[in-house]
Amino acid sequence: MKHGFSSLLTSVLAWSLAASLAMSTTARAGDAAGIDTPLRVRVGGGNMAAHMAGGPTDQLYEALNGVGAGNGRMDSWGWRNPDNKPNPTTFDAILLEAYQHKIRPIILFEYEGSYQFLKPPQLIGSYAHWFAIGQAFARRFEPNGEWGREHGIRDWGVTVYTAINEPDVQATIPRKDYHDALAGLAAGVHSIDAKLRVVPGGFATCNSHGDATLRGYGPAIADLLDSGALDGIDLHTYYNVRFYPMERGREFSAQTCFDRVKAAMKLHRDVNFYATEWNISRDHGWDDPAIAARLFLTGFWDEMGVVHNDGSSATVLAFPWNLANTGEKVEKNYAMALTKNPWSPDSRAKVLRMILRLAGDMHFIALDPKGSGTFTLEGAQGRLYVWQDLPGWTNKPGTRWDLQVPQWGSFAELWGWDGMRKVVPVQDGKIEIADLPGNETYMLLVRRSAVAPN
Repeated sequence: MKHGFSSLLTSVLAWSLAASLAMSTTARAGDAAGIDTPLRVRVGGGNMAAHMAGGPTDQLYEALNGVGAGNGRMDSWGWRNPDNKPNPTTFDAILLEAYQHKIRPIILFEYEGSYQFLKPPQLIGSYAHWFAIGQAFARRFEPNGEWGREHGIRDWGVTVYTAINEPDVQATIPRKDYHDALAGLAAGVHSIDAKLRVVPGGFATCNSHGDATLRGYGPAIADLLDSGALDGIDLHTYYNVRFYPMERGREFSAQTCFDRVKAAMKLHRDVNFYATEWNISRDHGWDDPAIAARLFLTGFWDEMGVVHNDGSSATVLAFPWNLANTGEKVEKNYAMALTKNPWSPDSRAKVLRMILRLAGDMHFIALDPKGSGTFTLEGAQGRLYVWQDLPGWTNKPGTRWDLQVPQWGSFAELWGWDGMRKVVPVQDGKIEIADLPGNETYMLLVRRSAVAPN
């Protein structure tokens, strides 16, 4: 899933300055244009490979359950038979495992351009071929579909279907063939249920190369996004000290790439945001676990806090890569597990676990990623305020945080990447914190409880 980075920082900075990003925006809970689900429902990880049912995926389930995430990306190269017929039953066993571990899967149909050059070649397939794929898999795995009925499982199944991960890396699939494959997949899935979501597999090159056209694959599917056949855009974001340096400001953010890609597509309809892969790359100046953890907290709220043009919440899914990997064999800089059997979290995974314990069951009530760099969430346990207090991520960086909070609050907990920093009093619905070190992301939890923690 990874690739070499070679982005030109100057092109990203130039675009960002020209974009004149809008200032304060507020989400309307329940707005039809906005995503109004708890954080836990939006977070997950991967991959649950269909051919690895029966034990090899236990580390991932342990990691997802350990941090409190609710989703997993389920992929396969075996979704069609050698005669190019849909093969949905190959997912049956891994789907049951996911259900038993309380993980809701999204399906990724893996295909990459190099398959065209095999002997014999495996071509991407026609509109009709992908229509058959979408229809067969949705019929079997939608909530209360064939698979659910066979297992006596109600109101649980796959509601998001994606295909062709990072086509812009090899960039060898003909753009029209790519368009027709996704058009067919969407039509096939929606022939079963129009409410199911279809999304192109994640794109890499806005992040890695500063290419908002995604090597031409973005504009190629603009009509499918405008029509609603595709629900949104999946952008992979790997923050990297050399090539996507988030410490230089939100020019290097998920929101910036999302806005740039939409502009390059010239969309007329606002669309949703997906990030089925993102992480802080632990290498060079960011190899220290504390630095990686501090930046991961900023990255989490960047990914989760992406907004539509109207300011409402746009993020449907945001999956850190790779929760289960220890880095023993591959991708050490993205590995988020210290051990296996049992799984234990690295510093970034600990931050993710902390966030979901604090706010996993909360939803956004206000988002301002382009101005103040603040977010507000609410749930049964209270209200959470987030401030991206880093240069370039807020229009008012500093060491003081003054807040108006609900009158029912009597105290608040200040949290950073390393846990709870202190408890502060609420006086007449006001909080004043004057001694922040700055250059990091803060979370302030106002609990409904009248008893402050020890």
